[in-house]
Amino acid sequence: MKYESTVDWREHQDYLRCNPMFFGSPRYDSVMVKTVDGLFFARLIYLFVCHVGTTDFPLALIHPYDAGIGVRRRRDIDLGLWRVRAKPRASSEFISIRSIIRGAALARDPNSDTSNDYFVIHTIDADMFLRVKALQAQTRS
Repeated sequence: MKYESTVDWREHQDYLRCNPMFFGSPRYDSVMVKTVDGLFFARLIYLFVCHVGTTDFPLALIHPYDAGIGVRRRRDIDLGLWRVRAKPRASSEFISIRSIIRGAALARDPNSDTSNDYFVIHTIDADMFLRVKALQAQTRS
């Protein structure tokens, strides 16, 4: 997956994995997705290409992590991390692979009442840091 970095505006590449048996263990990477409704995070479930006539449509089945947080804060006060919540698995949806901006690292919130809360690790690189900061600023306004 290629994306344009917000740091140097050069093209960078993410290697996204979606495999039930990746070196003996399942591996389903998380991604940042942009649709007409805005940005959100999701976990890849399945990647495929749909052939219609002479046209190929690369598609992804994703598990969205954009459920409402409720009374919890979207930004954790102690860690400063952005919190996302997984929708029920039945809410999985198909999107164009072209809607995927880049890969993302999510970590389960150990203090969550449910197992559906995750933190976005925005310190993996400068590009992700800037993207999450812009997302936080956007939700404040």
